Amino acid sequence: MTIKLQTNNLFRTFTSEKELADYIDLHIPEERRLLYMGVMYGCNYTAYQINKTFNLEYKKDKKHEK
Repeated sequence: MTIKLQTNNLFRTFTSEKELADYIDLHIPEERRLLYMGVMYGCNYTAYQINKTFNLEYKKDKKHEK
C-alpha cells in the first residue's frame, strides 16, 4: 500500500533547510528562538510518529545525500 503525507495549506511549506533558516532569520532574536524551538519540536514529533508507524526505504531513483 502506498502512503502519501500531505502538507497543510494553512502554513508555508519550505523545500530546504536553508529556505526555512532564511525565513526564520528575518525575525527578531526572541521570535527566532521560538520559531526554531517550534520547528524542532515539530520535526522530532513527526520523526517519532513516522518511525513508530512505518518502515522507510529509499525510492529507487533517490540516493541518500550527505
